[in-house]
Amino acid sequence: MPYFLYLFLRWCPGVIGILLRQKLYRRLLRGCGRNVLIGRYVDLKNPGAITLGDSVILNDYACLDGSQYSGIGMAITLGNKVFVGASTTLTAGPGKMLIAESSNIGSNCTLSARYHDLKLEHHALLAGFCRVGSEILEIQSVSEEMSPLIGQATDIHTHLGSGCWLGLRCQISSGLEIGEGSIVGAHSLVTQSVPAYAIAFGQPAKVIRNRP
Repeated sequence: MPYFLYLFLRWCPGVIGILLRQKLYRRLLRGCGRNVLIGRYVDLKNPGAITLGDSVILNDYACLDGSQYSGIGMAITLGNKVFVGASTTLTAGPGKMLIAESSNIGSNCTLSARYHDLKLEHHALLAGFCRVGSEILEIQSVSEEMSPLIGQATDIHTHLGSGCWLGLRCQISSGLEIGEGSIVGAHSLVTQSVPAYAIAFGQPAKVIRNRP
């Protein structure tokens, strides 16, 4: 696709812009499902390594960046009915990023597969301004009295389990696991893994109780 056409499609407003991007962006992407909606000024970097499932929504100013990925397969894969909020950035490379079906990522979030592969299981829910997969954070205030329900970081990937919820402005360090059905409170800084069906919050986050 000629670059000037790409710039026009990024800018083009209204229903016409949505329809044109829906028809023409699939020529850039490795894979693109049906009923995909892409807003204005969405950036697709290395689109040949990006796959979108059916009914994916990319809101205005979102960025999918696979430019640092040089491996085999997809840099970024979004499953069916994934929603990516306005001004949210998904960055893959060297690791891969997989966001499973019906996950919802709020506005102004940053998800990175720079240090480890990153995977969001189905129906994960992230509020606005969350950061997931950032560098391993060292917090001197972490005490030995932290709840034993919080596990240790893995060296394999960053993993958010199905149905987990992250509150506003959560930060999740790279290489951690947020268990299935768990809840992390707003403004929390997570430096160790959270088990399934736990409720955690704080800086650093501590498990306060388990969900039924």
